[in-house]
Amino acid sequence: MSRKTVSRLVVTVSAVLGVANALSIGTKLAAYHVPLSLIVSCAMACLATTVWVVGTLVDLLGSTTYRCADPDCAFTVRVRRSDAAENRRWQETAAEHPTHLYRA
Repeated sequence: MSRKTVSRLVVTVSAVLGVANALSIGTKLAAYHVPLSLIVSCAMACLATTVWVVGTLVDLLGSTTYRCADPDCAFTVRVRRSDAAENRRWQETAAEHPTHLYRA
């Protein structure tokens, strides 16, 4: 599968899950006679949150993270869709990033 196809699939799946979640929340709220304006706003918030969570999970699972070896350092690099040479370059950058030079 090409990257474009995978991207479209992720967007489609996240939208379908978001709509299902929004409809579920909307019907549960309607059973309690909540005003329509509140139902719509809650459903839209659930839709947006679901789409965001699915997108974030896909990004986390499809990327490589490099961290500084120093336990006191918070330097991290997250790389997506890169070749071996670029991965190696970012790994070296995380090991010897510039902020280590300024520590006393």
